[in-house]
Amino acid sequence: MIVNSLSLCYHNKLILAPMVRVGTLPMRLLALDYGADIVYCEELIDLKMLQCKRVVNEVLSTVDFVAPDDRVVFRTCKREQSRVVFQMVRDRRAHLSPRFTISCPVSGHC
Repeated sequence: MIVNSLSLCYHNKLILAPMVRVGTLPMRLLALDYGADIVYCEELIDLKMLQCKRVVNEVLSTVDFVAPDDRVVFRTCKREQSRVVFQMVRDRRAHLSPRFTISCPVSGHC
């Protein structure tokens, strides 16, 4: 289920391209500070996201998706709202649960 899908225009935009192990929140915010219009997160596997719990982190003012082992799998914040592209790849061995939603301020397609 796509909760927040905004259309992105790539014409004349500065973009932080998708990179392995580099698309975390600190790097995305740094890219925005340096003038990026659009930033990509790392590719995340749907099965891993299904196992996560959505947690509002009031200390950092972020929304965190936390795995059962307490590791933060994805973190976002209001500052990157409508400028971050959440990338998720499908694990063909698993099926998506109807309860699965990404309800955070992201752009692109979940």
